[in-house]
Amino acid sequence: MPRDSRDTKTRLLDVAEMMFAEQGVWNVTNRQITETAEQKNESALNYHFGDRSELLLAILTRRGNELEIIRGEELQDLEENAPTKNLVGILVTVYASCLEDEQGRHYVRIVDQLRGWLTDWGTGAASGDNHLQYILGVLEKRSDPQRLIAMMMLMAGMTASRAQFIADGRELPLDHDEFVDTLTDMLTGLLKGSS
Repeated sequence: MPRDSRDTKTRLLDVAEMMFAEQGVWNVTNRQITETAEQKNESALNYHFGDRSELLLAILTRRGNELEIIRGEELQDLEENAPTKNLVGILVTVYASCLEDEQGRHYVRIVDQLRGWLTDWGTGAASGDNHLQYILGVLEKRSDPQRLIAMMMLMAGMTASRAQFIADGRELPLDHDEFVDTLTDMLTGLLKGSS
């Protein structure tokens, strides 16, 4: 792919990610994205990404690939029968690392809008995330599947809420490490239930 084409694709991806996070995935038109990306040809988005689903998948994959590498590194240090809290801790720590930069915060705000996709992590956008699938598979064997879905949705929602606080410049009730520890405890408790 020629350099100009790669630059255009990256620019469109960056702009779409920002607009989806700030205005809502379903509130932004392709025309608005191409105009904001300063593209003269409205079909540039379709040329590079096909349809809206492919554009969303490209956004999720870009950050998701980075997170998958970190998950793999974290899993190397874990014992085979690691406690549930340790596995949940990896999920939360890696996902919350997105809060460190603006693009990461955009990513978690988009994922939160797509929470319905979290009910099927074995296919779709997560299908290349082997470490994520491994952790979720182990947790699913240890808990009720509905609790696992609720855990993923709560993690997405709480992290997106924190991303919004940061974007708004609001005071955070917890520092980053406290947030990660508290969320890990909450999610572990949700998985274990009262049993």
